Amino acid sequence: MNILVIHGSMRKGTTYKLTKEIMSRLSSKPDVEFDEISVSELNLPFCTSCHVCFAKGEEFCSNYKHLERVHKALEECDGIILTGTTYMWALNAAMKNLLDHLAFSFHRPSHFGKKGMVIATSKGNGEKAVAKYLRTVLGQWGINGAVVVTQNAKEAKMLSPSKIDAKLDRYAEKFYRQIVSGSYIEPSLRSIAVHNAFRSMALSDYAEFERDTQYWSQDGFRNKAYPVRAGIMKYAVGSAVFAVAARLTKTLGKRYM
Repeated sequence: MNILVIHGSMRKGTTYKLTKEIMSRLSSKPDVEFDEISVSELNLPFCTSCHVCFAKGEEFCSNYKHLERVHKALEECDGIILTGTTYMWALNAAMKNLLDHLAFSFHRPSHFGKKGMVIATSKGNGEKAVAKYLRTVLGQWGINGAVVVTQNAKEAKMLSPSKIDAKLDRYAEKFYRQIVSGSYIEPSLRSIAVHNAFRSMALSDYAEFERDTQYWSQDGFRNKAYPVRAGIMKYAVGSAVFAVAARLTKTLGKRYM
């Protein structure tokens, strides 16, 4: 079992230490191996939103040499842990920059079946919003139902060490069981709606990005509301979103042309 850990903090502070606590618990499980990547070591320039990853492919990114290991690790892992710290009630810039470089995965999700965990901390407030954002990112990549671990300085002072340990034990056990089970976790309504909005746009006669169209033309994507089990009602919602988006895209496309 290969678990990829992406350390989003620029220093080995609270977020890093909490992540290591989770990793320590997971390492006691059978056959668990870690692949760790730190944004502080990537020397990654800022994303310029040039859209080349959408149009031609992520391998054409001008910063691809900094990201090649990240892409490879994401493909090879069974589980992903994304971590981030809270700056001004939002995700820190270094981690956001990495996720910006992976924005093509919103257009072309490919990590269905993998399991996820997000870890976010703060000195006072904002860590829950950061965790929610990271969980949403994983959902749009195809990784649904990520385990959420949050902690702030106030919480750490109010809870006894034994209670914190027990909580971390539960989180680690839940994440491990998700991976071992191999079962699919249903997407949220938001994830399936966004998934089908992108599917509709990519398959339209007015599609903007050729690489996206190639991706969505694959078997299992073109004619299916979601590529893995999502439940009858959510399939229905996805199909409805696709139909509405297709009509809207066709109408606006003709008017634009």
